[in-house]
Amino acid sequence: MKRQKQFGVYLAVIALLILPLGMGMWVQRYPINIQVGLGLQILLGALVGLFVPGLMLSWLLIGLTSIGIAILLFGYLLISIPAKLLLLVAFPLMASLTTILRSKLIEYRQIAASEKEINQYLTHRDPIVDLRTRNAAQNVYRISQSLLEEGKFVTSLDVTAIHWEHHRQYEQFHLREHNDFLKIISQDLKQHRLPSEQFFYLDDATFLIFSYNLTPTQIETLSALTRQRLDKLAPENPKGIKIGRTRLTPAIATKYNFGRLLNHLVRKLETDILVEYLVEENND
Repeated sequence: MKRQKQFGVYLAVIALLILPLGMGMWVQRYPINIQVGLGLQILLGALVGLFVPGLMLSWLLIGLTSIGIAILLFGYLLISIPAKLLLLVAFPLMASLTTILRSKLIEYRQIAASEKEINQYLTHRDPIVDLRTRNAAQNVYRISQSLLEEGKFVTSLDVTAIHWEHHRQYEQFHLREHNDFLKIISQDLKQHRLPSEQFFYLDDATFLIFSYNLTPTQIETLSALTRQRLDKLAPENPKGIKIGRTRLTPAIATKYNFGRLLNHLVRKLETDILVEYLVEENND
């Protein structure tokens, strides 16, 4: 859509440049008074097209064109017919082209502004799972880390990562089902986790949860319930949901920036994968 609008703007600009040049070259064969008149009409047409609203311009063109036809064609003027036609069409053509250019520029600016807003929205919120993205998570973590260091309002921060392993292979053959399953996970977290928690989506089928001021027992119980609900999805949906969690306190809050925190959670996810593999081996 944006390229189409750009193309329309380019066409209007080219036409607006060619029309006066063509008329100027053609009018050179006529007397100076006709040249001056044509130049004034081109100038007035450009000004009117730029500043007069569309509806008013339409009535203005109809009225002036009617008057021009009456004067040039039925009046007693010693001007050749081609010169009369040139003077007759110069003003309406110039005004119309300038109006088209103005409207195309306005449409292009609106599309560019809308595209910028959409990009800003997508930067901060994923449209598939309807959760905030990595940038928002990083900003929230920075604020949470500062509050945690003070130790007044935030005394602990549990960060949980939920990752769907092998989702790339499933996505290649079942894109719609892949996205639907991500939506299911997102909806399950919103419905069954605590209202005070904050949820984010980091791409690569990874969800991030910030839990504030929970005791170790509470977060363990909450994580166990989350794992049970996600496991129940396994018979109907792809397997391979891994959970990693780490607990931050005021004493260690400064040791983890956001990048290091994610790396630590990745190791926790790898540990969860290893534990599940060993459990499956023992069951066999």
